[in-house]
Amino acid sequence: MLDIWWLAAGYYALAACSAVLPWVNGELVMLSAIPLAGSPVELGALVAVVAAGQMTGKAAMYWVGRRTTRSRFRLEQVVDRWRERLSRCPASGLGVTFVSASVGIPPFYVVAMAAGALNVAFGRFVAVGMLGRLIHFGAVAFIPHLAWRGL
Repeated sequence: MLDIWWLAAGYYALAACSAVLPWVNGELVMLSAIPLAGSPVELGALVAVVAAGQMTGKAAMYWVGRRTTRSRFRLEQVVDRWRERLSRCPASGLGVTFVSASVGIPPFYVVAMAAGALNVAFGRFVAVGMLGRLIHFGAVAFIPHLAWRGL
């Protein structure tokens, strides 16, 4: 049982790194967990750990986006235009966040920074992003797992 905790800690760290370093692929990190999980329950736990690690990294990107707009005048103008558009329909920002977190289009890396720059409520960003990441990494892990096991 202790081994799964070390495994989870390592995957959490890898996932957090993959969230802020674009050349570290989070999907490959998740795929590498499939043969290491002893059961579907352990694989589900690793999906949750990878999703949590990703959201930890994306939260950092959110705060980078929040601070970036204060230092660049041109960027501030673009952000102000988008902020005005989102103020008319606040749910659209969370919708884009959910689609990005679950499907990856637009890239969640960019969406996380934009959410910070646009002052999307942090708690909502994390909740919607976490749900999307759970769906995303659940599909990445369980589709190959089920195919390999022969459904």
